[in-house]
Amino acid sequence: MTRIPKRLGSLLFALVALGCQGKAEPQAQDPAPQATAPEATPRPKKPTRPVKEYPAPESFTLAPPAVGQWIRLSVEPKGEPPSQMIVRIVGKEDTAFWYEIESNTPSGTKVVQLLLEEGARKKLDKSAVRKLRVKAGDAPAQEYAGPTINTAGDVIEEYVGVLELPELDKAERADVKVHGGSFKGCFVQDVERAALGVTTKARTFRHPAVPITGFVKSEGTVAGKPVLKELLELHETGAKSAMGL
Repeated sequence: MTRIPKRLGSLLFALVALGCQGKAEPQAQDPAPQATAPEATPRPKKPTRPVKEYPAPESFTLAPPAVGQWIRLSVEPKGEPPSQMIVRIVGKEDTAFWYEIESNTPSGTKVVQLLLEEGARKKLDKSAVRKLRVKAGDAPAQEYAGPTINTAGDVIEEYVGVLELPELDKAERADVKVHGGSFKGCFVQDVERAALGVTTKARTFRHPAVPITGFVKSEGTVAGKPVLKELLELHETGAKSAMGL
C-alpha cells in the first residue's frame, strides 16, 4: 500500500475545514471530474440562474444525509488562481455514508472519500473514519481500512475537518448572499485551526438549507494570506463520483 504524501492538498483542505438545503434545479448535474493538467483547470464557473432566497432557520439542524446530495464551492486565495471544491455523498454501507471531496486546483485534481457514521460528525476525529480512499491526478485510487488506515492518519485528520458539524445554536446570526443563494440568519463562527503546519483563521457562515455541511461562506487567512470561499451550488440529488472506481 502506498503511503499518502503528508502535505497532500494541505492548503486547500485547510480552507474548507473552516467553514446554507434547498431543492435541486431539475437541469442541474454534478460536473464531470476536471482534467489534471494545470492549464486545464478553469476559473470556477458561477451559476447564472436567479439567486434563490432561503429564510432564517430556528436552529442549525441539517436534513438527514442522503446519497446524491452535493455542493460546489469556489476557493479564491488573494493573488493566486482560484480553485473549486465539490463535496458529495456517493454511497452507503450499512448505516455509514461515503463522503467524497474533490478539489480542482491549478496543479490538478484530487479526490478523497471517507466512510463515516453520521452520528460521528459532531466532534469528528480520525478515529471515526471506517475506510478511506484517495486518488491524486491519474494515479490509481488507494483504499485504506483496518490496520492500514493508520498509515493515512495525517490526511484523515486534515480532511475530516471538511465534514465536521459544529454546535452553532447560540452563535451570532447574519444574512449572507452568495452565488449559491441568499441565506437569511446564517450562523456565524470564528475558527482557528492548524493542520500540517498551516494555520487557518476565518469567520464562517452556515445555514441548514445547505446539504451535507451547511457551509455558505468564509472570509479569513491561510498561512497569513487572505482567502475567500463561497457556495456556488447546492443540490439534493444527482451527485456523480469522481473517484473512477
